[in-house]
Amino acid sequence: TGTILSDLLKDEDKQRKTFESANAIVYIFDYPTYIENSEYIINDIRSIYNINKKYDFGANIILFLHKIDLIIAKKIGFKLAIVKKQINKLLSLPEDLPIHFTSLHPNLIYTIYNALSDTIGTFSEDISNLKSLISNLTKDLSKTISFVSNKEDNLIIQVISDDFDTSILFSLYEKIYKVSSSQNDLLSKSNFIALDSKILNTVSANISTFNTIFKNIIILSETLEKNELDKLIEELKNKLS
Repeated sequence: TGTILSDLLKDEDKQRKTFESANAIVYIFDYPTYIENSEYIINDIRSIYNINKKYDFGANIILFLHKIDLIIAKKIGFKLAIVKKQINKLLSLPEDLPIHFTSLHPNLIYTIYNALSDTIGTFSEDISNLKSLISNLTKDLSKTISFVSNKEDNLIIQVISDDFDTSILFSLYEKIYKVSSSQNDLLSKSNFIALDSKILNTVSANISTFNTIFKNIIILSETLEKNELDKLIEELKNKLS
């Protein structure tokens, strides 16, 4: 609760007992509270960040912004991209903190699973190694994004180029989840995904034979043709072999 956290942020002994053995510090807040009292939340997060740095706890600080279904907008992804930039700008920290958007709404329940999977994946060596491999293969690419899912079809890895349009991310998550969890293997049959005015060329491959914690890798790009994406997939498979 807010009272307990407020007391904790004032007590150095409690801070050490609470944070010194933590791999991650997850701060959960909801959209209505953020709108009503953003200054209070920003101060909390900034205090946690400074405590983590001051005592060198080395924990990852991860933000969960909940109840995003209350954002009434057709282009919810665009709105969330603005909120994410706004939060990190208000925090004014040396680094941007990861923010996961979540909701218990039936149409958005997958956001909970994806957020938890991505957070847990932060501490998996296998996931970390695969993410580094994908990052190295795609570091010079433009307007390209890569995802890896687990056997439950949750996205556990995301690698994104600097110039990718993040305003379409939320719609993209939803589209990929529906396609990858379909009974007709629509993911492997899809050559492109259309979102608003954008068309993303798409390739995917099952990589569970290399490691059973993974299921599919999906690469989408505004700039690369399908044959170029196919080559990327093959190069990745060769490095995993």
